[in-house]
Amino acid sequence: MTPKRTIRARTASPQRDQEIKSRIISAAEHVFAEMGVEKATLRDITQRAEVNVAAVSYYFGSKSDLVHSVFDRLSTRLNERRTDELDRCLAEAKRAKRPPDLRAILEIFIQPYLDGKSGRLFARMILQHRLAPSEVTAAIISGHFDPMARRFIQAIHDACPDVDPDVFYWRYVFMIGSVVYSVADHGVLDRAEQLSGGRVKARGLADVHEALLDFLVAGVRQPSPQAPRRKR
Repeated sequence: MTPKRTIRARTASPQRDQEIKSRIISAAEHVFAEMGVEKATLRDITQRAEVNVAAVSYYFGSKSDLVHSVFDRLSTRLNERRTDELDRCLAEAKRAKRPPDLRAILEIFIQPYLDGKSGRLFARMILQHRLAPSEVTAAIISGHFDPMARRFIQAIHDACPDVDPDVFYWRYVFMIGSVVYSVADHGVLDRAEQLSGGRVKARGLADVHEALLDFLVAGVRQPSPQAPRRKR
């Protein structure tokens, strides 16, 4: 059996350089999602990418720089799609002189998580960050994802103008938790079937989609909670 060939750091052309950088980032996406950013080693990543460890230093400088590159590519891909779709949704509502549709907004939010392997990998990376946060991942979440989160919170408020806007910050946090857990954990599908005694069966994320969306819409659009009355 011929051993796998690892690629050296220096390459012959810019095109080849870009191909290797992309391969390293793709490998890192998978490894970070499976192991978490802190536990993953450069050797884990380079073995998956079939390059030597020196290639990471040559192309990225350090593990922290590689983490930034991974999150940058993920967030750019995710947020460009969400921004385009959210802009269209809000523009359509403005033309029709009506509030935007809440279900459509939440559909835009969850859909990238449900798109095959990349969505599940992204959900796992978010979950790993929540379970074992680091300064690196916290800075990336703040820089890359918080601005998009605020856009969604504002859009949700536009769709539910009668609800106190402050409650949507909590509801967004709960929404993230529901989506990430539902997508990242393979056992969710089996768990629903087990609890129902086999009456509820989910063959994949497509079956989770509508149930998750129904749940989010119902929770997000609830009227503002009544403040408890003070005893006199």
